[in-house]
Amino acid sequence: MPPRSIALVVFADVLDREHAAYQDVQNFVDVYEADVDRIAVVGPEQIDIDRSIVDPVPVQRPRLSVFPSTVAEYVGYQVRIAAALWRVRDRLDAAFFHIGGTMLLLPLLACTLAGVRTLLFVTGTVTDGVYARRGAGPLVRGLAGIVSLVERVTCTLADDLILLSSGMDHPALEWPISPTIRAANVNYVDCEEFAKRTPIEERAVDIVFVGRFAAVKGIHDILGALPRLVASNPDIRIELIGDGDLSDEVAAFVDRNDLSENVTCPGWVDHDDLPARLDDARTLLLPSRSEGVPKAVLEAMACGTIPVAAPVGGIPDVVSDESNGFLLRETDPESIERTVTAVLEREDLDAVSDIARDDIERNYAYETIRDRYRRLLVEPEADRATAGAGRDTV
Repeated sequence: MPPRSIALVVFADVLDREHAAYQDVQNFVDVYEADVDRIAVVGPEQIDIDRSIVDPVPVQRPRLSVFPSTVAEYVGYQVRIAAALWRVRDRLDAAFFHIGGTMLLLPLLACTLAGVRTLLFVTGTVTDGVYARRGAGPLVRGLAGIVSLVERVTCTLADDLILLSSGMDHPALEWPISPTIRAANVNYVDCEEFAKRTPIEERAVDIVFVGRFAAVKGIHDILGALPRLVASNPDIRIELIGDGDLSDEVAAFVDRNDLSENVTCPGWVDHDDLPARLDDARTLLLPSRSEGVPKAVLEAMACGTIPVAAPVGGIPDVVSDESNGFLLRETDPESIERTVTAVLEREDLDAVSDIARDDIERNYAYETIRDRYRRLLVEPEADRATAGAGRDTV
C-alpha cells in the first residue's frame, strides 16, 4: 500500500507562476501523485496549483522587515508552520522541506518528535543572502552566524538530505552529520515537448537567455557583453527571454546602445511557447553567480540548444565542457564575448547538440526522475542505516 500522505514545506508567501519555486512544486506533485493519496503543501498563504491531490495548508508570513523585529516574526512563523505540521502528524508518512528548508528548525523538530520522516532539500546557503540584503555590519555578522548555526543543526537533525546534484556543496555539510545525503533533482523534462527538431545550422537565433532579469543571473555581465558580441559578429542574433526587476534597465541598455537590430527582448514567454523558442536557438547563455540545477539548461539541452554556462551549483554535473556544452572560465563581459564567439565558430556544434539532447533524454526524462523519487520515499529504513557514509545518487 502506498504512503497515505506527505507534506511539502515551502518558504513562500504566494506560490504562483511568477514564483521561482512554482515549477519545482509542480514537478514534485507530478512525480509523487501516483504513489501517495495526499500532498499537503505547507507555508504559502496563496497557492495557485489546482490539483486534486494537493491540499494547501496556508501559514501567515512575517510582515515586519526591520531588524531585529524580523527575528521575532520569523520565530513566530516557524512556530505556526510547526503547529500546522503537528496537527496533521497522524496522517503524514514523510515531510519534505524545500525552499528555505535549512532554516526551518522548529518545524523539522516538530516532525521529528511526531515520528514523521524528514527529508531536507539543500539548495543553497541562507547566510549569503543575509549579507547580500543587509550588508556586513557587526549586527549582520552576528545574525549571519546564528543563521549558519541553525542551518548546520537542521541539516544534522534531518533524516535525509537531498542535494540537487552530487557536485553541490554547502557549509552545513562540513559537520560530521548523521543523515543520508542523496542527489536527486526534482526537475524533469518532457522530452517529447522539448525536442531537437531543427539542425543547429538552420536556427535563426545565435544566443538565447531564459530566466529572471536579476543580478544573480549575471544579467549585468550579459549586458556588458552585448556591444562586444555585436561588434565582433555584426550579423549575430540574440534573444533575451524573461522579466524581473531589471527589465527596464535591460530594455534601456539595448536602446541606448543601438542594439535593437541584433538583440530582441520579447519579455516573459509562456512555457508552452518555450520549446519552439529554444529549438530556434543555437546556444543558451547563462553566466549566473549562483544556481541549483536550472531547468532552463535542462530544457535547452533537450532541444539540442547548446549551453554556455557558469560552472556554479549543479551546472557542472549537467554540462560536460566541450562534450555536451561549454563552461565559462570567467563571467566578465570580455570573457563572455570571447567564449561565445569561439563556440559559435566551431564546426562540430551539431554533434555537441546531439550529445546534449541524448544526455537529457537518458538522465532527466520524467520516468527517470520519478523512479529516483519513488525509491527515495519508499526505501526501507534499513537501507538508510549507513547515514553519513557518503553521498548517494538515487
